[in-house]
Amino acid sequence: MLERNLPRCFPLRGKHSIGLADHANGQRIESWLKAATVSPLRFSDQQTDAMARLLPLLLCGEQSAQLVFNSEIARLAGSEHKLILNCLHGVEADEYRHDIALQQVATQLTELTSFNLVQRKAKRFYASLGRVENYSEHFVRISILDTCVTHIMQSFEQCHLGREHPFALLCGLIKKDEAKHVYVSRKHAMALGASANQFAEQHEQVVGNLMQLLLTQGGAFESMGVCLDGVTRKLEAKWR
Repeated sequence: MLERNLPRCFPLRGKHSIGLADHANGQRIESWLKAATVSPLRFSDQQTDAMARLLPLLLCGEQSAQLVFNSEIARLAGSEHKLILNCLHGVEADEYRHDIALQQVATQLTELTSFNLVQRKAKRFYASLGRVENYSEHFVRISILDTCVTHIMQSFEQCHLGREHPFALLCGLIKKDEAKHVYVSRKHAMALGASANQFAEQHEQVVGNLMQLLLTQGGAFESMGVCLDGVTRKLEAKWR
């Protein structure tokens, strides 16, 4: 049971069918959620301060993704694209589950004084991703962003908390879903007419703007043992 009603970065639209995310990894996150409601997550005072600054970034990303995929599902509703619609529904359901799990983490922090300020910064970045000329360009950006999130979650999985800490375990589970989302977003972008060159062209802008946002909370990442420079190098190497 959530103890706080956290302000959302982006609104929920329509119903979310968790059943569509009822795959093995989704079931692991469900199990994680059940355990987290019974056994509180433990953070030091320093970690609590860092997490209060980092969770708004992570939550805003998950909530933005839900809105993007929900909007695309609505746009394609009634069309013959049933296979891709099923994939989009699955991604939306995954993101909703991630959102609920991260909210569960947030409710267990004693301080969230920086939440609204960081959330506003994150919202500006995620809203900017949608300022595109066509749908294919939007999903090119989403695919690149999902690649970034995969690497960031891997860094949290390996952070100073230790691999057995519940938050590190959750990030490892989210990482697995996000790796799948990269494929879905990329495939959909190309089905909408995107070229391979567009991914390389958009990469620098998306990664650069994301890192600019994350560096506003650079001290919090550093205190958790997440090296943003290392994440950037991995992402740059991917597109060389």
